[in-house]
Amino acid sequence: MKKNIICIFLFCFLFFGQYAEKYEFDDITPPPPPPIGLVFHNIGRNALNSVVYNYGLNLAAAGLETWAFIETGTDWKWRNIVYDNTHLSNIGRPGLYIGYIVPAIAPVMTYAIGRFTKNEKLQITGLALVQSLILTLSIQTPLKMITGRVLPGIVTELDHTRNSESDDFSGEFNWFNNNFVGGWPSGHTANAFAAAATISEIYKDNVLLKISVYAYAALIGFEVTLDVHWASEAIAGALIGYAVGKTVGESFSQILEKGNKRNNISLYFSPRELGITIQI
Repeated sequence: MKKNIICIFLFCFLFFGQYAEKYEFDDITPPPPPPIGLVFHNIGRNALNSVVYNYGLNLAAAGLETWAFIETGTDWKWRNIVYDNTHLSNIGRPGLYIGYIVPAIAPVMTYAIGRFTKNEKLQITGLALVQSLILTLSIQTPLKMITGRVLPGIVTELDHTRNSESDDFSGEFNWFNNNFVGGWPSGHTANAFAAAATISEIYKDNVLLKISVYAYAALIGFEVTLDVHWASEAIAGALIGYAVGKTVGESFSQILEKGNKRNNISLYFSPRELGITIQI
């Protein structure tokens, strides 16, 4: 367990440290840090836009693909492949823990690194990740409580031992059972894709970063299907999380764009020149 925790922290430092852009002292004085209250920036509108993102097609697609996976037996077939291979289910366990810890510490670490390096963009990214997590939890939790979809039975929820179920129960839903822990959609995957989309929207030009964050999100989505989620739940989580992340990322990136317009005094130098430029 200690090794897992160490690996998680190393992963976070390397993963989020790579986009902590070096602060450039272009201004005579660094800009003041953004207020913590900025975490609630446009939160009401962003919540609505997350649900109706892409004209609501993401949420509709999440439901349709789940229905298709159940009707075609895809969910059940993948569950049995994993169930019959204990090595696969063991592989999925680290992703379950990482999926709990990273969404909680990543925003804090990102904001802290931004404060330490006086990097406004990183600080705003950290606040955006907090709002992204809040909205994702606010959307996925009621859905879990309403649908009450049964767990795939690959392992039990608490002690990770194999379940003995043998009949196809992928289509069983205990409606309104008020259980927000497991079920539809995958919260791990939704949180991961929401964070990935948020970061990608703020760092639009960083291709390597985009590949990295989406690779991480896809890995989390894959690993939870080896443990406590049906395959369709992971896909549904990815679609919902992506909608939230894109909405929040676009909203917070506008803050940075407006801030850049106000940042109109800079110091420049060359081997032969030294001066100040003022943009009006």
